[in-house]
Amino acid sequence: MPQELVGPFPLLLQIAARAQSGTESALSRMRIQPHWTGVGFSILGKRLVAPMGEVSEILILPALTRLPRVQPWVLGVANVRGRLMPVISMAAWFGAAPAIPWRGQRALVVEADEMYCGLVIDEVHGLKHFAADAYRGEATDAGGLQPFLEGTYGAADGEWLVFRPSRLLADTQFLDAAL
Repeated sequence: MPQELVGPFPLLLQIAARAQSGTESALSRMRIQPHWTGVGFSILGKRLVAPMGEVSEILILPALTRLPRVQPWVLGVANVRGRLMPVISMAAWFGAAPAIPWRGQRALVVEADEMYCGLVIDEVHGLKHFAADAYRGEATDAGGLQPFLEGTYGAADGEWLVFRPSRLLADTQFLDAAL
């Protein structure tokens, strides 16, 4: 008995029907969990994570032009694709020396309203994904970060402090960079 020929479209319909027949049981077994994603980084040995919407990009430190009569934590300005960006040492802002050499550091580019700047951090840990229920609304810190923190996320690799760059960019002390 000759085998019946099946065209490509009827074959696709058969495959779709087979896939849909098992869909409900597969969906009921699948655990859908809300999550939160941020950019993980370190400053002075502390592991922080910033909300995705508050970090525009991460840069290797660009060439800097020093500025006269500014706070010691202002490293200078950089030309980033035709836009002048102030570059701030986060370690110096918090009153310490960087934990790693200059070449290993990166700049988190942040923007809020009209403010645009690069925050020099010690290390980038990449995107961090946390289960929404791993959030704790309290963040304790003895290193001066507290005003810029919003809570913590617990993960298999430990606690991550949620750092809000927008709070830093709104801080009056931070905005007063002139000597």
